[in-house]
Amino acid sequence: MTQYLLAPFRFLIDWLVRFIEDDGLASAGYLAYLGLMSLLPFLVFVFTLLGLIGRADEGAGIVDMMFRFMPTEVALTLQEPVVQVVGTASGGVLTLSLVVVLWIAASGVEGIRTALNRAYRARETRGYWRRRANSSVLVIFFSGFIIIAIGCMVIGPLLWQQAEGYLDFGISLGPSQFPEIIRFGAGGGALFIATAALYHSLPNRQPSWIGVIPGAAAVFVMVAGATSLYSVYLEHFAQYAAIYGSLGGIISTLIFFYLLGAIFVLGAELNGMLSEIYDERKEGKQE
Repeated sequence: MTQYLLAPFRFLIDWLVRFIEDDGLASAGYLAYLGLMSLLPFLVFVFTLLGLIGRADEGAGIVDMMFRFMPTEVALTLQEPVVQVVGTASGGVLTLSLVVVLWIAASGVEGIRTALNRAYRARETRGYWRRRANSSVLVIFFSGFIIIAIGCMVIGPLLWQQAEGYLDFGISLGPSQFPEIIRFGAGGGALFIATAALYHSLPNRQPSWIGVIPGAAAVFVMVAGATSLYSVYLEHFAQYAAIYGSLGGIISTLIFFYLLGAIFVLGAELNGMLSEIYDERKEGKQE
């Protein structure tokens, strides 16, 4: 009986030990650096694509949703550079510049690949250009995913109004109210799908879609909890400005990205650990 009660705690300890043994903290710092470096180029790429299809004005919804899911101090730190980037991208980017932006954004994906291979304890055997092409395709895929999501938020209220007129749900939602209601669900769903897609497609040892669900679900829960707790910490306890002066906002942003990187690696470690447990049990049954 006691063994069964202690099993979850042992699993949790093994999970954390695996995270430390695989240099998860170092991988989190690496992802934080590359994530911050690749964020603005990725936004430039997305907004340029929106401009090419005549939807540049709708890109403001991306920025708004991104900031809503961040602690206030982090959002304020990123607001000015992001607004500048949006203005540049909306004004048009040359084809050569777009290729450079795509390359930089894909470098962030390569960093994720390195961290995932370490978490899954897989050695990379694919060629350099094949990996870069795969990373570029993923950047384009996620850009298209975001554009489709924006389109759904624009078309959704119109479809709801049409359905309301025919079926009389008794709930009238305007274009401004509809996204407000679904933004947390849409944001959480997008986070889950994006995380699962990265876990599935990037490692050299490619897991099944079912095999990446536990890690993606854990990331969703931990990101929600960590964001809320870090917001409370920044609001009531943090004194970065007293220590770092005008760099306080940058430091708090770096720590936030570091937390996100650690959570992402923890999710990958969970998938890798469960995969090894499944393989061991499968081999035991065969014997």
